[in-house]
Amino acid sequence: MTTTIQRALLLVVTTVLAACATGPRIPAGQACVTAAMTVSDSFHGARRGTCMIISAQHVRLDILPEDDPPINDSPWFAFRLEPAEPINATIAAKITLRYKGGHHRYWPKYSYDGLLWWSFEKQDVTAAKNGRRAVLNITLEDRPVYIAAQELITPSIYDSWLDSITDRGNASRSVLGRSRYGQAIYRLDVNEDAHDVLLITGRQHPPEVSGAFAFLAFADTLLADTDIAREFRQRFRIVAIPLLNPDGVNGGNWRNNLGGVDLNRDWGPFTQPETQAIRDLLAELDADGHRIRMFLDFHSTKRNVFYTQNDDFVTDPPDFMNQWLERSAARIENYEFDNQKNEVSEQANSKNYMYKRYGIPTSTYEVGDETDRTAAQKAAIVFAEELMKLMLSQDY
Repeated sequence: MTTTIQRALLLVVTTVLAACATGPRIPAGQACVTAAMTVSDSFHGARRGTCMIISAQHVRLDILPEDDPPINDSPWFAFRLEPAEPINATIAAKITLRYKGGHHRYWPKYSYDGLLWWSFEKQDVTAAKNGRRAVLNITLEDRPVYIAAQELITPSIYDSWLDSITDRGNASRSVLGRSRYGQAIYRLDVNEDAHDVLLITGRQHPPEVSGAFAFLAFADTLLADTDIAREFRQRFRIVAIPLLNPDGVNGGNWRNNLGGVDLNRDWGPFTQPETQAIRDLLAELDADGHRIRMFLDFHSTKRNVFYTQNDDFVTDPPDFMNQWLERSAARIENYEFDNQKNEVSEQANSKNYMYKRYGIPTSTYEVGDETDRTAAQKAAIVFAEELMKLMLSQDY
């Protein structure tokens, strides 16, 4: 009898504990409200997933990709914490991230206005050895705070940047095409009558924010009021596409567009409206007698690296990438990078496609996820300056 009673009590206790461990589950898109705080995802770039309330100060978030795995292991998260009112003391908030289909990759960052960002201190982030979970600790004061895998550089940020560029009067802004959701994909054009063209693209993959910092600094240098930039713009046409995947960025996607496609595997097939806009641009340039001389596509990965062609794949002009990167390296401080020379494969990415179509120097310009942003921007300025010098020296 005693054994039977003990088993019954054990079953009751186990059931109660299980119920406490799971707690309420709040679906993505709905505010997750505890007695101490609210966890929301109602802003562009957000990705929070299901929120499980563990206690007033502790929630667990399921970080899910936009499409079923397998998917690139770039688990993006972004959410907003708001303390409950009235707040009489600071709140020691704990957020457990549980990754589904990926592993902890990005060092968390926080911001109070969505513009200025700081990295979490080392003692406030604990990641599981298998990378499937991470626990973030943050002190909530009397104001909301954004927490994200990387800084939020959303379409509205690009719009402000594009406005500032066109206000200078040396570049025109137009709509390259529309995303699957109908958002405008913008292009900048400089010296549209020039025969020879430099084409640069960015943000095919939503989480790749460090590459966006480099793109903006690189483009600003091309458009600067300097002797070398003015000379370059007089001779060459510049076409710059800063944000090719606005839907993915606004949606907080790990990799794809809203069609479930990795855009940097769709150059050639051109099945998506975003890459079809590229296809149409290239056709337009070719039909009007322009010649693309150099192509760069800005991305992020775990280190600073340029993916280029190896010596088996001769470019026009030959050895251009090696000269450019060697000249840049001689000027750059506090920014180590590799020139990884690869064969041109059948993968339908931008670098391969543009080389196969034009035989020109092409590169995937990769910036490390956690590379210091100022260092990445300073390096981009040097890369842009040395590129302009080298292109100006060519007898095209």
